[in-house]
Amino acid sequence: MYRQSLPLLLPLAYAVGALAATITYNWEVTWVWAAPDGFGRPLIGINNTWPCPIIEALIGDTVVVNLLNKLGNETTGMHFHGINQINSNAMDGSVGSSQCPLPPGYSMTYSFTVRQTYPKPSRRKTNLN
Repeated sequence: MYRQSLPLLLPLAYAVGALAATITYNWEVTWVWAAPDGFGRPLIGINNTWPCPIIEALIGDTVVVNLLNKLGNETTGMHFHGINQINSNAMDGSVGSSQCPLPPGYSMTYSFTVRQTYPKPSRRKTNLN
């Protein structure tokens, strides 16, 4: 019974894959001056801005983040909250757990396919931050 359905499911699988996109971000981690609580101080920002940008992606999309550490005096890493890193744990960016810290002047490319988000999976646009 299932083998009869296979010829119908293969084109559907290709169609769903064709809907997926690769979304690329080029981010420089920098010091910025900001006052999130009304008191100005140096904070870590992305591309000289704070708050940091939001990643928008759909389930099935591939997210690529080219990260360059321009902090000068601090190591860094990128952790993606709310993303279930299925088969891409090394891309989770949890410094000291799944990744070594990224020294100043060094870059890393994070690449993962969005398989599931929390709290609820969806094919709608999802903010990843």
